[in-house]
Amino acid sequence: MVDVETCITRYNTKLSEARDAIEEELNAKKTPFEVKIDGVHTTYLDAFKLYLKNCYDENSTEYTDKVAAYTLELQGIKDRAVLAFEKAVTAAIARIKVFHDQILARFRSCLTNRTCRITSYDAQINARSIDIVNRYRTQLEAIVTKKVSFVRCTFSQLYAGKTLDAEHETTMVAYNAELSGQVDTDVNAFQGLVDTAVEAIKESYRCNYKCYFQTGCYGFSRKSYSRSCISFPSPPKTSYKLVGVGQFKADWNGCAYNCLRTCTVEEKTCTFNDQTHIDEIGTKVTGYKSDLADKVVEWQGQVTAWEATATESLTATVQCMIPKTYCGVAPTEAEIEAYQASAQTQATNWIAAKKTELLAQITALETRITGQIDSWKIRAEAYITKVKAQFDCCVTNKNAKILSYTTSLEEKRVAQRAALVTRLNDLATQHKCQFDQFYLCAFGEAPVDTLIQDLQTLYHGCVDIKVDDVLAKFDAFWTEWQPQLEEHYTCGFKCTTKVTTPCLNLSYKWNFCAPSLSSCRFYC
Repeated sequence: MVDVETCITRYNTKLSEARDAIEEELNAKKTPFEVKIDGVHTTYLDAFKLYLKNCYDENSTEYTDKVAAYTLELQGIKDRAVLAFEKAVTAAIARIKVFHDQILARFRSCLTNRTCRITSYDAQINARSIDIVNRYRTQLEAIVTKKVSFVRCTFSQLYAGKTLDAEHETTMVAYNAELSGQVDTDVNAFQGLVDTAVEAIKESYRCNYKCYFQTGCYGFSRKSYSRSCISFPSPPKTSYKLVGVGQFKADWNGCAYNCLRTCTVEEKTCTFNDQTHIDEIGTKVTGYKSDLADKVVEWQGQVTAWEATATESLTATVQCMIPKTYCGVAPTEAEIEAYQASAQTQATNWIAAKKTELLAQITALETRITGQIDSWKIRAEAYITKVKAQFDCCVTNKNAKILSYTTSLEEKRVAQRAALVTRLNDLATQHKCQFDQFYLCAFGEAPVDTLIQDLQTLYHGCVDIKVDDVLAKFDAFWTEWQPQLEEHYTCGFKCTTKVTTPCLNLSYKWNFCAPSLSSCRFYC
């Protein structure tokens, strides 16, 4: 860092020497100036003497006094001119000194500001470098913590329900210490790179921050700084991979049977009485037809009741009817009776026609329902016959299926065990490969610690033991349940029928829509 006072003193000395040289140069012109004045004064004096000679005698007192007085006057003018020259030199040197003092003051301020800014910039760079290194260390330590925690958690899951080796915790502590040592090594190497970059950055900033003595101003060469600036080194990329491996949970669980049963010889005999259902179908047909006959009588009664009511109403209407009057001549009693008789005949015929229509509807509905009952009887008997045939077929195939089931059960046991062995071996191989990947990522290709080397061998042995335990579990299951399954199938495979005698859902519904009496028209 430049000492400001020393620099200012050096420039002050140079400026002082420059002022002395300027003063000497100006003072060197004083003698020629005096000689020039003397020459002019001699010319003026000679001209004055020549003039006086025309007026006075050259040896007279007046002549001598006037020449002496004029000589003294010229000498006074010369002295004042020389004094003015000396004052002008002094004033010029004073102005130059003031200007130099101003330049030095501005230059001192520039250097002071430059020193402060460079110091501030250095402090910022130092703080930033410390922050970069600390963040790098923090990230590496976080990686170590995560890696160690992941390894511990993985082993806890792998040995869940089992006892870890006695030296397992010691191995994990040594593993953590090894990773921490590697962190210190990486941070120290990165610190060296950062320190080198910091020095270069500081030097570049200092060299590009300049104070100009001519004006006392300062400037920062940004283009030059951009070309020469050195950025902070990027932290080395730490690539690590965590390969997870779960617990080897390969297992086989047989289906537990809680409702296996045995049966007697009578229970194994299956029967189906189809005649009972056929007789019940005949009984239902008789009942359906009887209900239909009752409904028909009821409907016919409704028609008869309507006939009586309609006859009474229309008769009353006819008795109130009279023929129309023509030309103001009232009809006679005979004409009225003849008119009412004709209307009564029309009413009676209309009622008879409507009754015939209603009875025809009842007859058609009765015929349709009777056809439905007969058709249903045929379908129901065919259904019972079909069920009987299926039941007989089931009884025929029962023994063959029981024998086939026993054979297939044994074949299933052999096939399942072979598939289970293959599956378990594949799972074990895959799990061992996955564990080896985890082991490689966690401890490296060739760990030195023998305890870490034993971890791989011990865990492979645990996987093989797990496979043997699953196969033993499979064999025990089939030894226990195969005889019971055969007995259960023999007793449970029965030819049974759950037949409900069909029913016919009939709707004995006839909407009696009485003809409107207003639709009866009389034509006379």
